[in-house]
Amino acid sequence: MTFIKKISPWLLILAVVGDFSLPYILGRFYPGFDQATMIISQLGEDGSPVQQAFNRGSIVTGSLFMLSSIGVYLFFRSESKRLAQILAGAIALYGFGDCLLTGLVHISKSASFFSPAYFLHAAFSGIAMVAMMFVPLSLAYRAANKNEKLVVIFYLSCLVLSIIALLLFAAYYLPIVGAKLSSTRGLWQRVSLFFLYLPAFTVAVKQLKGARTLL
Repeated sequence: MTFIKKISPWLLILAVVGDFSLPYILGRFYPGFDQATMIISQLGEDGSPVQQAFNRGSIVTGSLFMLSSIGVYLFFRSESKRLAQILAGAIALYGFGDCLLTGLVHISKSASFFSPAYFLHAAFSGIAMVAMMFVPLSLAYRAANKNEKLVVIFYLSCLVLSIIALLLFAAYYLPIVGAKLSSTRGLWQRVSLFFLYLPAFTVAVKQLKGARTLL
């Protein structure tokens, strides 16, 4: 457990940086792939020249998120068991629902929303995104208890901006409005992920600072 606690922040950093950069790296090997209009999961669809690389990468980053959650729990447990459970649970669920399942569940281009594979992916991805929102929310609550006003503003800003971007991304499926957002669909997905990953990244930084303090 001591070893996991030590490497946990590095696993979380690898998970965050790796998962966020994956579409940009693989997009370079996908002719015609547009980061602003195309959603990330299209890299793993049938016909994608980087399908296998994307799916394997998602499995790796998902596993890293889940493994790092053990260290997150151990680190925050001494401060608050409830906070530790929320942070670790949110990070683990995100890694499983939005990354690991993305790599394991195969979705064809012709799949409809009500097909088992598509519905499973969409449902768990949505649950995972909501779970990850508890990271900035919990950290904002923690900072409020310590009267750290600027830290509260930072985490709440990340949460609000992520939700706004996610709503703009989801609005693509609405009639009339969706057509106007089709050219920025991928952009809003990436913006939402950026503001979700930023608080998770700070969790890793807090762990590293805490480890140095103990040395």
